[in-house]
Amino acid sequence: MTPYEFARRYLGDYQIKNDEIIPLFCPFCKGGRSGKDKRTFALNTVKMTYNCKRGNCNKSGTFKQLCEEFGEQAEPDFFLPRPPMPPSYKKPTVKVTNEASSQIEEYFTKRKISSETWKRRKVFEKDGAIALPYYEKGELVLIKYRQPVKKGKHWREAGGKPVFWGMDECSPDLPLVITEGEMDTLALDECGIKNVVSVPSGAEDLTCIDLCWDWLEQFKKIIIWGDNDEPGRKMVKKLITRLGEWRCAIIESPHKDANLHLYLEGKESVIRAVAQAKDVPIQGLLRLADVEAFDIRKAQRVRSGVTFIDRKLHGFFLGQISIWTGENSSGKSTLLGQILINALNEGSSVCAYSGELPAPLFRYWIELQMAGEGNIIMGQDEFSHEPAYYVPVEIAERLRKWYRDKFFLYDSLGPSTTGDILRVFEYAARRHDCKVFLVDNLMTTVFEGSESNFYRQQSEFVGRLKDFAHKFTSHVHLVAHPRKTKGEIEKNDVSGSGDITNRADNVFAVERIPEKERIVDGICPATKLHVLKNRLFGRQGFHIELVFSEKSKRFWGVKENENKKYGWEDD
Repeated sequence: MTPYEFARRYLGDYQIKNDEIIPLFCPFCKGGRSGKDKRTFALNTVKMTYNCKRGNCNKSGTFKQLCEEFGEQAEPDFFLPRPPMPPSYKKPTVKVTNEASSQIEEYFTKRKISSETWKRRKVFEKDGAIALPYYEKGELVLIKYRQPVKKGKHWREAGGKPVFWGMDECSPDLPLVITEGEMDTLALDECGIKNVVSVPSGAEDLTCIDLCWDWLEQFKKIIIWGDNDEPGRKMVKKLITRLGEWRCAIIESPHKDANLHLYLEGKESVIRAVAQAKDVPIQGLLRLADVEAFDIRKAQRVRSGVTFIDRKLHGFFLGQISIWTGENSSGKSTLLGQILINALNEGSSVCAYSGELPAPLFRYWIELQMAGEGNIIMGQDEFSHEPAYYVPVEIAERLRKWYRDKFFLYDSLGPSTTGDILRVFEYAARRHDCKVFLVDNLMTTVFEGSESNFYRQQSEFVGRLKDFAHKFTSHVHLVAHPRKTKGEIEKNDVSGSGDITNRADNVFAVERIPEKERIVDGICPATKLHVLKNRLFGRQGFHIELVFSEKSKRFWGVKENENKKYGWEDD
């Protein structure tokens, strides 16, 4: 990422003054609580440093550190501060004659460049070398030389100003073509393409951009023809980054450079190559008409297994993320375990991260839910002598045969970083084609950044989970605790940054019903499942009451059948 890309993505309304990018508000302190402190933040594009002058903020550092704060990576060329521009340049004292020997005439003729073209560009000879004069606003600012032989040496007058070669010949009313060398510029000029310039120092030194910035800003479209090699491609990338994707186009040629293209294919082919220059694509910008049609009747999804929720929300769509909240012991994890089993039953492989339950206990609860009440035996706990439920060995073996290659648990043997979780999830998606994922819960994950950015890191993790869901066409369930522990929970009560629920597609709250309130039509619902947000259909603000079995750890709707059978019973 470059400073200009960073500004476009994170700095909002900003202005450029000299070497600094200055946004309306600092991206860290946002102008303070009142939002009155404006233009306190500056990103220096020469020194590659940033700082906020607001006293209570005072954030500062290098551009690389700034990118890391926002989860981005600075391009290597922008890691170190750039040297300041030279304060002045030495003007050439050589007289431009527009005269050349027969040897130089022959050199250009072999390259299929006529004398009319190179003379119009004021090319001349000095001491047997080709002299290429550089002008800026009619003033001679640099002269470059090259030997009139194949792979001849290049040099230039010391102290000259390295601007674009031929810039005085160009009109801002036409598209500008930039090439990598003067011979390429002459080749295009020979073909009638007059609005063409060359960088002064090949692919490596693009100081000309800074020196000619105001001149470049006049052009609405810029076409780049770099050499067909690694340095040339690197130059094209740098030019696009600095000049802006929105106005740049690229010429693709099978030949080394524009001059060779002219030599091998002729003028018409060169003209055609420029006319067919391809716009620079920017990731994520699509023509709406080209977007794949979405048929909600056929969209990929998995059911929750709770009939009322599936009817209202049409299931859990792949490519989305759902946030689950609720008080401790309200049944969030248990209900989500059942939802994973239901996805498994429909043919989707699943993967869970449980930061609170040890792996054996997690499996114990899952297998109780899979088995169902009719397949569970009540025994006696050897320690407390109280009743204890377990799945018989022969049933457990059938269960494990059914889910062995489809249900995966990330057991980190301790708290896991967000990066570790995403790395394991990606492996599960690629290697085992898992489609439903669970992170239980947000508070058991470890964030790599500083504690001062804790809430922003939570928000970024949710954003990365959402990107993951899109990338691997999956659905991610994330458990996040609420701030308050009493009263009905609302969407904004989820602990952490408000961005967490803003990024989510669905938000659910699980509430435990007090025992004295449980009798409904002779049935005892134990839990309320509140739908706080549903992005796709906008259905929210309602709840469903669920009955719970302590024996099987299963939930079901008041009017549903609690004895659902899963696929293992068919094996």
